[in-house]
Amino acid sequence: MSKVSILKYVVINTLIGEIAIVWDDTNMILKEILLPDGNTKKCNMGNISYHGVIFENHPDKYIHTLMSKIKDAIIGREVKFDLDRLDLSELTDFQRIVLEKQFEIPYGKVTSYKELAKMIKKPRSARPAANVLASNPFPIIIPCHRTVLASWEVGGYAGIKDNKYKRFLLSNEGVKISGDIVDESCRYLYTD
Repeated sequence: MSKVSILKYVVINTLIGEIAIVWDDTNMILKEILLPDGNTKKCNMGNISYHGVIFENHPDKYIHTLMSKIKDAIIGREVKFDLDRLDLSELTDFQRIVLEKQFEIPYGKVTSYKELAKMIKKPRSARPAANVLASNPFPIIIPCHRTVLASWEVGGYAGIKDNKYKRFLLSNEGVKISGDIVDESCRYLYTD
């Protein structure tokens, strides 16, 4: 008989505001990461995609380590996350492929939606790839902030036009941005 999943969440305070982590406590698989509201810097728990999620006061060691890694990534430290701990099962094949490829964009580098489309061997799918990143269930862990417009302008972040979090994260990684354009030295281009 299989165990019933128990979904839990914790809220951490970071330099960009409150971030919620939602996970399945029976197998320690992450279900989603929620970013703070751009104006209030608070995380809206009503945005959790699952019902019956329980607040956890004392998360286990894995979640504590993840919390520290997320904070480190936000302040600009290079952090390695584990893709195998993310629940990608509810995604379409296209969404999963886009997010898995996005996960490979190196620290301190930025690609464009157009380049990302080439990387997944679907060169005409820049807009659909951008839509996938706009609804990325694992921001910070899957570094969607490392993908920008084809013009190399920073663009929006997490489905909102405001890019202050995106600029903050990129700047902390050492990405050079002049005006709103990513410097050529920081661009990650598709090579076949």
